[in-house]
Amino acid sequence: MTNIESATPILPRWLDSALSPEEVARIEQTVKDAETRTSAEIVPMIVHRSTLKRTGDRILFWICFALFGVGGTLSLSLIVGLDEALLDRLLTAIGIWPSAQVHLILTILTEILVAIISVAAAWFSAKFLSNFDFMHRLVFPTEDLTSEAQNRAQTEFYAAHLQSTSGRTGVLLFVTMLEHRAVILADEAIVAKFDPDIWTKILNALLQAIGNGQMGKGYVAAIQSITALLEKEFPISDGDRNELPNRLRIIE
Repeated sequence: MTNIESATPILPRWLDSALSPEEVARIEQTVKDAETRTSAEIVPMIVHRSTLKRTGDRILFWICFALFGVGGTLSLSLIVGLDEALLDRLLTAIGIWPSAQVHLILTILTEILVAIISVAAAWFSAKFLSNFDFMHRLVFPTEDLTSEAQNRAQTEFYAAHLQSTSGRTGVLLFVTMLEHRAVILADEAIVAKFDPDIWTKILNALLQAIGNGQMGKGYVAAIQSITALLEKEFPISDGDRNELPNRLRIIE
């Protein structure tokens, strides 16, 4: 797990092409500015993935095994389909007396060899393909990508202690990179005040910005939009204290 603590972080490889340390600093400054305008607690978070990697690896393996299995079966059919007279001549040339038993043994050995090659080729291919996030994204159904993003967001909401703020006004702005999904989760005091469609508009704008290669700007704009809504219903009050760190949380 990778968390960002400093103003000039070293970003993980899965994020450094989408976000710069300077943009991280701007996002965190925007959260600090929000704290001067609303009593709510806004926590921005980016995770690498929400779907399980080992599940994606298994799916990739079985897809590769199916492909190599079909190729192996076709190859085996061609081998078995060789003219027996030609096969007998080959056996005689290497000093083996051709017979039905020899043919059977050769067939079994060939089947075992093809199976081993298929498994090995599938394993190496899946291992290579699993290094690319887009391959994992392709093998999961769209519904699973969405539901797993929601589940991860809920888990991180509680892990970040957003449910423990004094006014029940915690808000999580969550992005999962591999699945290309974003989620806003708010505690009960905020949920009671706003229509869910408002959050959808903010998320759509954020995802569009990320798709255009402007993740930093999109995140800043999303936090500012959330702040503009919250300061009307949850303005800053005397004695208000900052209950959660004003930082962008980056987690594997």
